[in-house]
Amino acid sequence: MKKITLFFTALLCLFSTSVLAESDSMPKQCEQLFKETENLIAQAEKQPGTHIQVNKIKSKLNQSKQQILQMELATQLKSCEVGLAKLSNLKSYSE
Repeated sequence: MKKITLFFTALLCLFSTSVLAESDSMPKQCEQLFKETENLIAQAEKQPGTHIQVNKIKSKLNQSKQQILQMELATQLKSCEVGLAKLSNLKSYSE
């Protein structure tokens, strides 16, 4: 439980580092990042005692997704690449 909380706190911090800009299209890296985080949230929902925290994390991640989608394309790409790298590091840490 504590490990999951730490993992999702780090994941939330990852998404909270986004900056602003503008764009309509989404790079494949962002699609992959969003898909992987949604899968992790689905796994967390199955863990006992995480329901309240998961709802808060979902809300913050949705806000972060909207921020990312408002960035210019190059910034989206860079942000999502960094996010995927950090997510990969978090996954290897939790294993």
